[in-house]
Amino acid sequence: MLEPNTQPFKGILFNHEKIGDIASCVCPPYDIVSDPRTYYQRSPFNAIRLELPVPQPSMDKYAAAKHTMDTWLRDDILGPDKEETIYVYEQEFTVDGIDYLRRGFIALNRLRKDRILTHEETRKKAKEDRERLITTLKTFTSLVFGLYEDKEQEIESLLIHSMKEKIYDFIDEQSIRNRFYRITSSHDIGKLAALMETRSIYIADGHHRLDVSYRLGLRRIPIYLTSMHSSGIVILPYHRIIRFKKERTLAQLLAGLDSVVTIEKYPYEDDNSPKKVERAISASTKPSFALYSGNDPSNFYVLTEKVPLYTDPSVPETLRKLKVSILHAGILKNLLNIEDEEISFTQDIYPSIEQVKEGTVDLAVFLPPTLVKEVKEVAEHGLYMPPKSTFFYPKILTGLVFHKYG
Repeated sequence: MLEPNTQPFKGILFNHEKIGDIASCVCPPYDIVSDPRTYYQRSPFNAIRLELPVPQPSMDKYAAAKHTMDTWLRDDILGPDKEETIYVYEQEFTVDGIDYLRRGFIALNRLRKDRILTHEETRKKAKEDRERLITTLKTFTSLVFGLYEDKEQEIESLLIHSMKEKIYDFIDEQSIRNRFYRITSSHDIGKLAALMETRSIYIADGHHRLDVSYRLGLRRIPIYLTSMHSSGIVILPYHRIIRFKKERTLAQLLAGLDSVVTIEKYPYEDDNSPKKVERAISASTKPSFALYSGNDPSNFYVLTEKVPLYTDPSVPETLRKLKVSILHAGILKNLLNIEDEEISFTQDIYPSIEQVKEGTVDLAVFLPPTLVKEVKEVAEHGLYMPPKSTFFYPKILTGLVFHKYG
């Protein structure tokens, strides 16, 4: 009999008695940590020492991470769970005044490219880093994040009503409440595995860790999974900030777009104005974007598509119709001839506006978020979105559970 695609595992956990407060020992995944020192200073047992290590005398950063992990295992700072289980993870959070609850689970999943579908290209440098870390530790310090279809909410209901034991319940630095459990019923674990058996997994985050896993020939890896139909799914947009190599005025930019978009001014009246603009472009039935320029800091300029802006026949329609593609390839690169080196990315509207006002960047361009159904469609067609298309919020904290595969 074939083993199920989804299986329990015996995770590596922090020892409550040795570390004190778990909130001081977790950190975000490596790719969104702007200043690792914050987490190094927070606790001598913060997971940043494994997730984003720094070199030590006579040791490179990967050897330093291994030394830390070996020491923590030896000193009982870390240790294996008491038995194999599937972990349930709940996050309660607020975005723009709306409260959300995202509930998911962490289990080992068989690596199958026909079942695990991706939407993002990987970068060589990031893959090399994660491969060296994973192979040195023989451990996954942070998790791949995936979605599954569950319109009937069978799995969601099982996660709610399953027999489980609470491991952690804490509020993190972003004021997100995190609850972490182990399922204690073998019947519930078996039922969950059976419900997942024929479902596809759509990768939301962690493409580099997934790619490394295939390269290493691993059969199974830990994946955090949640329903794509959950009301707790929030995708934030990655906005574009631009620093021109040669001076270009707002008037020049708008003149280059006037024939293909409608242009509408939105006054910058108060601190709520950026949110009004964000809501306007998100609610538009046509692709809509907003510019903010230092040439006219009293106004936002909302651009709405009049005629198709991204018409390259060599690009599949699934990609051409994405708002992020229309902006990135259709407007910024094709119509305005803005180069990749001039473009940076941010999730934060207000700091990017301040950068424009201060003159450290020339232009901020805001776009609506990508939708879950768009992620699904791109993945099912075996395609890749433009860089920085999705920011699933919140991220899965590093330090709740580790998986040692060797």
